[in-house]
Order: sequence, then structure tokens, then C-alpha cells
Amino acid sequence: MKQRGSSTLGMVLMLLVIGSLTLHASRKMLEQGMLLLADEQQFIQDFWRAQSALQWGLTQRWPAGEKAGCQLNEGEGWRSCLQRGEDGKGLLKGEASGSGTAVWQWVTRQQGQIQALPHGWIDYCPLTRPGDCL
Repeated sequence: MKQRGSSTLGMVLMLLVIGSLTLHASRKMLEQGMLLLADEQQFIQDFWRAQSALQWGLTQRWPAGEKAGCQLNEGEGWRSCLQRGEDGKGLLKGEASGSGTAVWQWVTRQQGQIQALPHGWIDYCPLTRPGDCL
């Protein structure tokens, strides 16, 4: 007669242990999801800063004699670099400073200003030598 409630008590304790393990696993999964979300948000912000740097670079005056050069917008943390090719075309790079995220645009020089070529936007460096992309 002394053992009548012990099996019920054991089941309740087992349910409590299983419930706490499930809650712990759910909390760990939520933490991992939040880290992934934070990484994704940072990437999106860096991408749009690089895109802004690219658009800002299109509005800047670039010296005609230089083969390659960069301009920095300190206030926004953008950097834009222009590399000229032999055929009058060039490659403009917009970079979010500090993140390494960059986008590129093929451009041409017209009347002292650079103009973006249609369908020339690229999210990776199209040059064959990796050193040319810096």
C-alpha cells in the first residue's frame, strides 16, 4: 500500500524533465535563429551601403589622366574606385567601408562625366586577375 502513488509521481517527474529539455532545445534553436537573422540584417545593410557608394561614385568627378583611383566619403563610410580600360570603358566599384561588401558597374566616359552602361551592374568582380579587383 505504500507504493500506490509512486508510479504517478514518477510519471509527473518524467514529464517535467522532458518538458524542460524541450524548452531548453527550443531556446537554443531560437538563439541560433536570432544570430542568423542578425547576420542577414548586417549583410543587407552592407549591400545597400555598397550600392549607395556605387551611385555616389557615378556623381563624382574623376581625373581624366588616372588609370585607377578611389574616392572616400568619410561621412557615410563609402568608398568608390574607378579603373579605366583601354577602350574608354571602365569599372566602377562601390564598397561599404569596413565590411568588404562591394558591387561593380561597367561605365564609360562621356563629356567629362562617367556614365553607367546599361546592364553593366555586377555583384562580383568581373576581372580575371584577382589583384585588379582591389
